[in-house]
Amino acid sequence: MSSDRSYSFDPSRALPNDAFRSAHLAALEHDHIWHADWVFVATEDAIANPGDQLPVAVGNQPVLLVRQQDGTLAALSNLCAHRGTLLVEEPANGKRVQCPYHAWTYAEDGRLLSVPFAEKAEVDKAAHCLPRHQVAAWHRLIFVALSDAVEPFQTRIAHLDALLTERGIDDLHHWPNHQEAEIWESNWKLAALNAMESYHLFQVHPETLEPYSPTKESYYIRGSANATATGGTSKGEDDYTLISLPPGVVGVLTPGSFVWQAVTPLSVDRCTVRTGGAFSTPAPERQKGPMARWLTAATNAAAVAAIPDFLPEDKAICERGQRSAVGDFEPGQLLQIERVVADFGHYLNWRINDVPPPPAHNPDRGLGSGS
Repeated sequence: MSSDRSYSFDPSRALPNDAFRSAHLAALEHDHIWHADWVFVATEDAIANPGDQLPVAVGNQPVLLVRQQDGTLAALSNLCAHRGTLLVEEPANGKRVQCPYHAWTYAEDGRLLSVPFAEKAEVDKAAHCLPRHQVAAWHRLIFVALSDAVEPFQTRIAHLDALLTERGIDDLHHWPNHQEAEIWESNWKLAALNAMESYHLFQVHPETLEPYSPTKESYYIRGSANATATGGTSKGEDDYTLISLPPGVVGVLTPGSFVWQAVTPLSVDRCTVRTGGAFSTPAPERQKGPMARWLTAATNAAAVAAIPDFLPEDKAICERGQRSAVGDFEPGQLLQIERVVADFGHYLNWRINDVPPPPAHNPDRGLGSGS
């Protein structure tokens, strides 16, 4: 664990370039965010049936999601308690989990059941159970926390819960077989910040997103360091709601669709960007091509059906930002239209520096130090 937690953030201003290249900050983030906070790992549709087993990662910790026979979710260590071998490498289904190395076998709740060739009482089975982690399902999104000290997930997002329910998110079906993942040559924070703010649409996406969701029509709904909801007008459709869930999940909710992006770090200057969506009908057979292309073919998602592929534009601007991070500059003042970026700054201050975040707020408040 990193002992020095000091790293200064001013939430009213942009992050300094050092935040995107600092190995010290990356170590702090590993310890106090990715291994200590709630992290998005999957959607419930990907692990829907009793006995389903889904290997995921939280930070760099292998975790196994299990849909138990009673329908509840469990999150177990995916490393055998014998010699640390990865237990499950691909999605599977079964009532037991067996190590591929020496066949130590575990129950769906992590209890060690059998040890081949062990003499009587040679192995203390109770001392060799798979560690269990906290798991929470929220509107069919699954989050895992490695730390027992983290606050309940429902407390974290309570101020946004009713908003999503009213907009029909629970009526949608996630399409796990149509999810995509790619590696971006940028710090994870650059990708996350880019996804959550609408200020850049007119400049970065002048022909793809701006004609459908004009920058000038975006607005702030409510939010905090925990989670933020912004919105905007979609051309010819009802308004969209953009949900930002630190550290790395952003989703756009429209009538009949919920499109999400999840960012996780690989190194200081590389990250994984996963994209997926939920719609009013169950998933069709998988089609080839990047996420934005299969999205355009989803006839049940009228709000996004005609939008061209914009992800390459986001990837390019984030990678440009990473190339810029070699230099230093005086971070500029954030605008009202970037309030969600200030919320993210408060999140970093909270997790890294243990600075209590301000309460959830409304858009009529300023961006000063108390916002």
